[in-house]
Amino acid sequence: MNIGLIGAGLMGKPMAIKIKQARFNIAIYNRTKEKAKDLQNEGIYSFNSVKELIEATDVILLVVSDYNAITNVLFTEDLSFENKTIIQMSTISPNESILLQNRINKLKGHYFEAPVLGSTPQIDERKLIVLIGGQEEDEKKYSKLFSSFSNKIVFIGEVGKASAIKLALNQLIASETAAFSMSLGYLRERNVDVEKFMDILRGSALYAPTFDKKLPNYMQRDFSNPNFPLKHLLKDVRLMISQFNEGGINTLLLEGVEKVIRKGLDQKLSEKDYSSIYEVIHPPK
Repeated sequence: MNIGLIGAGLMGKPMAIKIKQARFNIAIYNRTKEKAKDLQNEGIYSFNSVKELIEATDVILLVVSDYNAITNVLFTEDLSFENKTIIQMSTISPNESILLQNRINKLKGHYFEAPVLGSTPQIDERKLIVLIGGQEEDEKKYSKLFSSFSNKIVFIGEVGKASAIKLALNQLIASETAAFSMSLGYLRERNVDVEKFMDILRGSALYAPTFDKKLPNYMQRDFSNPNFPLKHLLKDVRLMISQFNEGGINTLLLEGVEKVIRKGLDQKLSEKDYSSIYEVIHPPK
């Protein structure tokens, strides 16, 4: 099995390394050649074009920013997908995923979706959660590949279902981060012992592990070395608002979070970790 990975960014780069370490044949393509240099040092070949990568590989992983990036990569050249499997791993809408499936099937390729929950630390620890939308055989056939960076692979259902769960999970990331930032900011302004608050929270049904993971960021106001940049959270939140509205879900709460994130980008936080919305909710004096 020859693997091709398109998108050597924050997630794609460490995923490619883990796949290589699991003794798969893997090559990459990245639009920005500079980002591929580290992977070449790991013995991972970098193709100069998408066409070259697709011609040389059997299975192509898409780890790019959004639906538009996917279509620009796959459909701007006259590419053949015959006998190729395309695995979509980015955060896109269910309908977008179904459109991709239809287009690739018409070009004689096989498509399924496999968005992931987790970020770079989970890749390093092989603890990403992979959500499969497609056929049950897809999970079985590619479980060894996914196990190179995951310890939990879940078959969700047909194409589109995994994308829907991914959006629902990312909504919790955005909302929980904003909610925790408000509570923490308020207590710090009141000079309340944060550790006592955390001790109570940890023993309650309200606790989420992400609160502890991001606590040092908040306390030190250090949002460098992002697991997930704030600009990407804004992209996802906008996609969620559109999708939830389409489903008749009231998005007033999420629209408030979007405003906070937009203000964060206005404050030059776009490349910082998404937890930097704390700087907007509890601005430094």
